[in-house]
Amino acid sequence: MQKKIIALAIASAMTVPALAYAEANISGQVNMSIDNVNDGAPTASASAWQLNSNQSRVIVKGSEDLGDGLSAMYQLDMRMLVDTGTTSSSSGKLFDGNNYVGVKSDSAGTVMLGRIDSPYKTSTRKLDVFFDVAGDNRAKVGPNTQTGGVTATGTWGGLLTHDSRYDNVLAYVSPNMSGFQISAAGIFGGENPIASSTKGTGYSLAATWGMDAWYAALAYNSLKYGTAGTGDLGATATNTLDTTDNALKIAGGWTMDAFTVNAVYEAPSYKTGAGVETKNTNFYLAGKYAIGSGAVKLAYTDRGDQDVGGTKAGNHASQIAVGYDHNLSKATSVYVNYVTTSADPSTASDPSVLSLGVKHAF
Repeated sequence: MQKKIIALAIASAMTVPALAYAEANISGQVNMSIDNVNDGAPTASASAWQLNSNQSRVIVKGSEDLGDGLSAMYQLDMRMLVDTGTTSSSSGKLFDGNNYVGVKSDSAGTVMLGRIDSPYKTSTRKLDVFFDVAGDNRAKVGPNTQTGGVTATGTWGGLLTHDSRYDNVLAYVSPNMSGFQISAAGIFGGENPIASSTKGTGYSLAATWGMDAWYAALAYNSLKYGTAGTGDLGATATNTLDTTDNALKIAGGWTMDAFTVNAVYEAPSYKTGAGVETKNTNFYLAGKYAIGSGAVKLAYTDRGDQDVGGTKAGNHASQIAVGYDHNLSKATSVYVNYVTTSADPSTASDPSVLSLGVKHAF
């Protein structure tokens, strides 16, 4: 109740009368850690202690009953670096999380418009036992590096690099049908009209099933770049006209009593407009064992050697993460994680990090 009163007061102060008539709730998390990061350079490696904010956020969301099983819904998701008071987004966006307005039907599902996580991403985020901290299977070693990719020297840069959030998205999520659910999203574009141009296209699909101790997911993500300047998927210096970036993902999880085991298999394919294709296979395996008010966690991430136009790139990489979480209360927990990586070729860096953190959800 106190959160609702605060949210309504904020809405009134911003002079947005519509929000004053709808339910509004404030939630989020403050997640901070002290990290010793080693760059793992082949020669003359260096390490440093850092204070980092890990996906700290404030979310305002709500809904309004429209009758006949329909409701309107919205969410504003602000991400920030608590240690500096600035946005956590490299693009400079303060509201860099999931922001949308939509309509939900109890029988037909939910339609949303805004900046939204792709179904490809949401289908497996719950399987990452190091979600949003060092050891996250999307990230380079070290906090605040939720971007994938491998540098020219082969430095490890994460596994599930297609787990993305896109601007200008129209998304649909079906009702839960005896544990089975489907979701789909298209990148609408924010397109600019240019004569004789080709518009980029992007879509994401996922089917998930959960019942008792079991969970399974199948997802596909597809991007095709159009003419430069046409919108969100217009060609860039990196992604030229007709470049395609696709990925298929199969995943599953099992939880029984104190044990949890999760696995993800991913097959990405990147083809330039000139027809040169880069492909590989990725794998993630994780386990968690609950002990009293805490849990021990272990995860192995493997990024397969890339095949570039029929030639092996020699850039296989892997990551091992081990950690322990301890719940001080329903809202507050502390954790310690150690993450180490190994990457080819021998000139690549093998960074590692020891992370001691505290997270408070509200």
